[in-house]
Amino acid sequence: MDKRMAYDATSADDSPTPGYMLAELAKMTLHNYAACKELQDFLVSRITKSNHNIKYKCLVIIRHICRKGRGEFKREIGRHIDVIKACLQFTGPPDPLRGDSIYVRVREAARETIDA
Repeated sequence: MDKRMAYDATSADDSPTPGYMLAELAKMTLHNYAACKELQDFLVSRITKSNHNIKYKCLVIIRHICRKGRGEFKREIGRHIDVIKACLQFTGPPDPLRGDSIYVRVREAARETIDA
């Protein structure tokens, strides 16, 4: 697994994860099961961070890989569904510019990820 790409894809900045990174991460899961498991463990550990951007990006990546990646990833991530369900109640202090919308975005992404 390319850890550098995974860290860049789940960075704490406001920029969205580029589409080519989503495709590359999904392709990584198709190569072998060990890389798939390693990426899954990485995403589960990153989603527990308190930063809303990291949570959102991890949820987007998980959703994309469930749709385009290895079938085992979807089954294995189901074992960590409690971490994703915890994002359904994610909240925090309102942002001075964006208010509560940053937390709503994470909650909606969690719903979409569970559906995927």
